[in-house]
Amino acid sequence: MKITVLASLSILCVTFVTGCQKSHNVTNQKRDNQQLVIGFYNVENLFDLANDPATNDEDFTPTGKLQWTEERYLTKLSHIAQVMDSLPGALPIAMGLCEIENRSVLNDLIKQEKIVAGKYQIVHKDSPDERGIDVALLYRSDVATLKYEEFLKIQLPSENDPFTRDILYCILEIAGEEMHIFVNHWPSRSGGQAESEINRITAAQVLNKRIEEILAKDQNAKILAMGDFNDHPADKSIAEHLHAGAAKPYKYYTYMAEAALKNEGTHFYKGEWGALDQFIGSWSLVESTKGLRAPIGSQHRFFDDLVLFRDKEGQARPNRTYVGDSYKNGYSDHLAIYLNIQL
Repeated sequence: MKITVLASLSILCVTFVTGCQKSHNVTNQKRDNQQLVIGFYNVENLFDLANDPATNDEDFTPTGKLQWTEERYLTKLSHIAQVMDSLPGALPIAMGLCEIENRSVLNDLIKQEKIVAGKYQIVHKDSPDERGIDVALLYRSDVATLKYEEFLKIQLPSENDPFTRDILYCILEIAGEEMHIFVNHWPSRSGGQAESEINRITAAQVLNKRIEEILAKDQNAKILAMGDFNDHPADKSIAEHLHAGAAKPYKYYTYMAEAALKNEGTHFYKGEWGALDQFIGSWSLVESTKGLRAPIGSQHRFFDDLVLFRDKEGQARPNRTYVGDSYKNGYSDHLAIYLNIQL
């Protein structure tokens, strides 16, 4: 388990010491015990055992069709904590999550042995999603201070299904400097990418409006949007409505744009990797010469044997918890992503 032995914010320096090396191989990033990391993970259906009458969670109960037992729930918690612990450097300063049911599962998660030393605090609010899944942020209380939190509502244009997950917005103070963080889980591609595109465009417009309000007050604000956007970096919602791309004159920088071109995505669908999970930053975060910065090339996916399996053709893909109704004892249908933060 990683442990932190010193965190001194007053001198704008954080020093970490980590424990024993992991037995598996981190393929995308050489381990560096001085790295500061912010991560994001679509954990794929982290539900508790109880049936909530207000949401469609019946499948994830002991008597539901997925037979979601206490043993499977505890295994799921352990897997998520294992991924967080396996990211390079010390435990992540902050970890965005999506597809979590409620605060109860988050309380159980932060008590897991592999991450309990992080002294994680929770930012979360139940959203109006019909399945009851939300976004959340965990942050290390020994390294970061929560200064503000807000949950942005998204009103979808569909009269039949107007509800989706909120966008979580908070301000963390890290090493004496504020970072504006957004955690997203935009509407799915259910019904087809083109048919559902307007829903993600709506989410992009909500996010862009709030970021513009921040930059109007402080053009040098350090801003990081993370999440499962359910769109690729070149899609309209990201490129045209959020105005994010791989270079200026885009208003914001899309960290995963290069990875998408290399087919180094986070979600495997119909034989192809897609970069649905992304980091998007303000140029002040990318190009800063002092304080917190995350320059181009800071982003990585956790492409590791721990969370992968190989099919009959030898193709690596995420090792899922379920495939259909069949329990596979895996991790998630998405890979975690992480961003190296420099001081």
